[in-house]
Amino acid sequence: MDLENKVALVTGAGVRIGQAVAVKLGQLGMRLVIHYHHSEEGAKQTIQRLPGKKSRHLVLQADLKDVSAIKELVHKAEKQAGPVSVLVNNAAEFFPTPLFSVAEEEWDHLLALNLKAPFFLSQALGENMKSSGEGKIINMVDVSAERPWKSFLPYCASKAALISLTKGLARALSPEVQVNGIAPGTVLPPPEHIEMDLTASVENSLLKRIGKAEDILKAVEYLSLIHISEPTRRTPISYAVFCL
Repeated sequence: MDLENKVALVTGAGVRIGQAVAVKLGQLGMRLVIHYHHSEEGAKQTIQRLPGKKSRHLVLQADLKDVSAIKELVHKAEKQAGPVSVLVNNAAEFFPTPLFSVAEEEWDHLLALNLKAPFFLSQALGENMKSSGEGKIINMVDVSAERPWKSFLPYCASKAALISLTKGLARALSPEVQVNGIAPGTVLPPPEHIEMDLTASVENSLLKRIGKAEDILKAVEYLSLIHISEPTRRTPISYAVFCL
């Protein structure tokens, strides 16, 4: 896909990986729709880091746990920026949920943001992508989907289901739209990460180091630019890229 002046929507683009992905796509010539929920200042910082005229890009707020808010986000994005060619479902929540103390509200919260939101965003944007003849959807999954952590089971379950959803969307939207998943390992640990846990994560990794944002960005760039040759376009494509 030629990304120059095409529109990309990146959810959770005010912080961390989402911010880095948005900046990378901007460097590739795309116009960005920067989504945030609470991180307004971070979203503004993302815009400032984008190359060229800042007015080319758009910042929108939405609570993605609410399907009506998702529909409004998509409506505003396409009305103000134009048809979305690349969707990066990055927004997610991650917090401890010990088995014997998990509340129903915590379960619903994690599944709504980490699974339901990518589904309804893909539904809202996938139809237009398919009609236009091209599109890319990239879901940020997690290595914990295959190796679940005992104190984060709802989160791990949401990411495992997102992998299944990624494969299903690839079939439903093929051949015009390619749907892929990137599964980071220990990359940009959050500020509240316990040092002891971080050390254990490094020791359990194959490369024995913390991943860098650039590791993820290379995968995003590849999946955004890749062209499917005619002989293989009849086959739905779904990648799981495991980074560290």
